[in-house]
Amino acid sequence: MAPQAQAQVQPARPVAKGQPARAASAYPAAPAGAGYRFGPAPGWVKALPPAADTARVEPAAGTKARREPLVDLQIHLAPRSATATYVHLQRVALDSSTLRDVSEPQISFNPAYQQLVIHAAAVLRDGQRQDRLKAARVELMRREQQLERQMIDGVRTALVVLSDVRVGDVVEIAYTVEGENPIFEGRFASLLHVASDDPIDRLHLRIEGPPERPLQVRGVATDLQPERFTEGGLQVLRVLRERVAPVPDETSTPPWFKVFPALHVSEYAGWPEVDRWARQLFAPEPLQPAVAEQVAAIRARAATPEQQVAEALRFVQDEIRYFSVSLGESSHRPKPASQTLADRLGDCKDKVMLLNALLAGLGIDARPTLVSTLRNRGLRNFLPAHDVFDHVISRVRLGGAVYFLDPTLNGQGLSLDKRGYLPYGAGLVIGGEGAEAAGPVAIVPPAFAVDGLDFRQDWDLSDLRRPAQLRTSMKATGLAAERWRAIAAQAGVDRIAETLGGFYVKAVPGLVSVGAPALRDDRESNEFELTLQFEHPAPGRYRRGQLELEFPTVELGDALSVPPEARRRYPFWLDGPRSLELRIAITGPQALSGTPPAPQQVADKHFSFQARVEVKDRTLVSVNRFERRSDEVLPADMEAYRERIGRARQLPNNQARVALVDVRDKALEPQFAAIDRRLDKYRAGRPDLLYQMLQAGEIARLVDTSLLDRVDPRGRMAARVLAERAEANNLLGDFAAGLADAEAVLKLEPPAEEAAAALAARGVALVGLGQPAQALAAFNEQARLGSSQPPGSWLGTTHYLLGDYAQAEAALRDNAANTTGEVRQFTLLWLYLAAERQGGRGRAAIADELASVDTGREGWGSLLLRYLGGALDREALLKAARAKPEEERLRLAEAYFFIGQQLAAQGRRGEALPWFERAVATQAVPYREVTIARWELQRGAGAAP
Repeated sequence: MAPQAQAQVQPARPVAKGQPARAASAYPAAPAGAGYRFGPAPGWVKALPPAADTARVEPAAGTKARREPLVDLQIHLAPRSATATYVHLQRVALDSSTLRDVSEPQISFNPAYQQLVIHAAAVLRDGQRQDRLKAARVELMRREQQLERQMIDGVRTALVVLSDVRVGDVVEIAYTVEGENPIFEGRFASLLHVASDDPIDRLHLRIEGPPERPLQVRGVATDLQPERFTEGGLQVLRVLRERVAPVPDETSTPPWFKVFPALHVSEYAGWPEVDRWARQLFAPEPLQPAVAEQVAAIRARAATPEQQVAEALRFVQDEIRYFSVSLGESSHRPKPASQTLADRLGDCKDKVMLLNALLAGLGIDARPTLVSTLRNRGLRNFLPAHDVFDHVISRVRLGGAVYFLDPTLNGQGLSLDKRGYLPYGAGLVIGGEGAEAAGPVAIVPPAFAVDGLDFRQDWDLSDLRRPAQLRTSMKATGLAAERWRAIAAQAGVDRIAETLGGFYVKAVPGLVSVGAPALRDDRESNEFELTLQFEHPAPGRYRRGQLELEFPTVELGDALSVPPEARRRYPFWLDGPRSLELRIAITGPQALSGTPPAPQQVADKHFSFQARVEVKDRTLVSVNRFERRSDEVLPADMEAYRERIGRARQLPNNQARVALVDVRDKALEPQFAAIDRRLDKYRAGRPDLLYQMLQAGEIARLVDTSLLDRVDPRGRMAARVLAERAEANNLLGDFAAGLADAEAVLKLEPPAEEAAAALAARGVALVGLGQPAQALAAFNEQARLGSSQPPGSWLGTTHYLLGDYAQAEAALRDNAANTTGEVRQFTLLWLYLAAERQGGRGRAAIADELASVDTGREGWGSLLLRYLGGALDREALLKAARAKPEEERLRLAEAYFFIGQQLAAQGRRGEALPWFERAVATQAVPYREVTIARWELQRGAGAAP
């Protein structure tokens, strides 16, 4: 069914001061066959009274920069002649963004039963009115606005183009549209808005008509009621408002909620009167031979009544092409069923007539049902009238079950219990009995209706010699399947695959699509499943024989959504599938251990979200399930809803740690025994932090060495493992091995992250080998990569070792500005030394930091800074270093080193050397301070730095 053609300006609004009178001969002549004419306003149009208030209202924040000084809409109902609608608008563009909209008003009308008369076109500038009617260019656009939807409605748009319109000008247009669609048999119904998203200085609405045409009025989203009075023997409804504030709009507002306040005016006395009007339109024809032949064919293909209904619906949906020619009365009057069958095309009303005729031939009760895709269940807020509907479907009664079927849909499931059911909200069953005869009835999906999406991510990391494999699938069922099937029919499966694949590739950098998408589309079960394949050379973060993985959960985004507005005035529409499940499975090379966390749930009256983890042998499965329980969130519930959605977003178990090496393997026992023997000399009564660091480094080196035999030696995983082993070798003081591993990584020409890790290890190894110049080159190259692993304070340290104190200071200041906590404090220690080497400026370089130190909560780094800054003496520093036995050797190594470096920076190198010897004697080999202290000793006691 095509909606009633309404005369309107785009955007349409009502208006104000009377326009100057002019003789009929003064109007320009329209071109022959133009479809419109120029002329004076009708004599029944009433002038507005003087404004009581000249103040104006401005646009609301975030709305269009536009204002309407005047909206005047007057409707004249005659006893027998057609309705006429007079519109007088004044609009102002407040900046250039709305200038085109304001200066090019559009007027829509249907020439099949309407005539357009243009009365005025003017510009008001600086208090002067400039008549632009003769100079205006009027273009009658004949393009069908709804042709993309296979609809021809005959509506034309007159585009009035005014030249020389500037920001701040008042653009005025006045016109009348005469006539109405004869299909309504002279009954009037219209929705008149009393506010919009633009501020309106003066709003005038007036309807006049003979007393024998009683008008019902109902406010929708407003308590406003019009004045009612008699004037010149006519009944009059009038609204006159000044300074009408704009009404803000919000995203995702449900269709049943009316945002912009309006008055619904109707001439119908009740729904039975609407039903009588519609029954005449949908009166069935006698069963014709061609229709009877099709009935017999359906009966032959389908045995049960349910199957016959499903087959008849499939035939009309799939084999009768949708096309609407809604010209004049055909906007609402359907074709006979036999003609639609012969034409093999029709719109919603034509298809309903054919479907109902087929079902009637099968002895099944089917009735046309008027619905509104625009208003949904909100149509029950309006008066009985023909203008509240824009679509028609079929109500089918089968035994004790009732189905609401839409023959215009395509690609639905092939059975009544598997197909999708749209929530039309409410509808008027034509010719209905009982409750159906009283007015619109509720139309909600039946309890058995399915509307779900199931997503799967299957990650296979079982074979480390090949890239990680990812297989994703999206399975839609019921209504969701039909929606995806329609998208596939329009856009193509490849386009859908590219879009879905793009989400995964964006969420997981390095992921590469492989192979063609696989589609399984089964209309019998009403399932639509799309499978994609990907590879990744080395997902996650490698650390000591384990992969730390984080998987995308983009599939949950729409389900766990909240409105963007901070404060919500209107309901928030929940329009996703009824259910959504995301299952992520990770299969690794080793059996998984540990106990999964307990299942978790967040739920309220709007939704339920559950998350659980399952572990079986080598596979970990994370299951996240969403169920929608409501279709809207009311403003009063919004705060609690946001809080619960926030908690639900924290539940998905999308992180996993996968062991690549089984440290319990008996084959590794001899190596662990060797580690214990090597570490014996580091035991100090009981294992302290130094011992634990060395033990962790030994285990990491062993695990990395074991893993290198199981991965592709040329792959990215090998580069990651070698880079970590180089770091472990450096931590253990085996700098030659660390350098060899770093060089091996760089020969693989790895991506930036692995290259940066290798360059860092190379630089540290070269410092350990007493080659600071080559180390500086490695750190500079690392910095040029721009990766997430910058060299940090190592640049400054190597410049310092080379005697480039000015460059060292610059590099250390830059690093201090980009770090926090203890990392920053240790950078400042080296900054002190570099500044101290340049004229004794060390204390000044760290003065600001010392001034901000909280002595009551200072850490070890702060104590070292206070010592160098002169706020703590040597004995106090050494006492603090020995305060924690488990950290004593590590802290003493740093304390001895920085005492020695301060002495050396002050020219007292002879006094410094014993302190370097003490630092080395702590055996804290993982610390750079010990490495550099050893280097200082190797340079010789008498060598100048």
